[in-house]
Amino acid sequence: MKKKHISILITNYNKSIFIKKCLKSCVAQNYPSKEILVFDDKSCDNSISIIKKFKSVKLFINKKKKFNSGPLNQIYGIRQLIKKSKGDIIFLLDGDDFFKKNKLNKLS
Repeated sequence: MKKKHISILITNYNKSIFIKKCLKSCVAQNYPSKEILVFDDKSCDNSISIIKKFKSVKLFINKKKKFNSGPLNQIYGIRQLIKKSKGDIIFLLDGDDFFKKNKLNKLS
């Protein structure tokens, strides 16, 4: 049976102290067909420079805040990432979340 393609969608806003651990845990997943997409909501810390170090991660930067509410901007980011994703299965994370080892294999 062919494995399904997985999209890992991550929203980030000023999570520079966590984002590296988050991305490392996603990249390290031993799953053959995955994509990692990050929506950064105009962070003013060094999150973007950290994210750009991960070559396998697709970064989308919000150029202009759409709403004056953090949760609404996060929902907007998730919607944008869903439009860009190609996965049969979608996992949602925030910039301060991370996966345990082999999570994708266990849940797919």
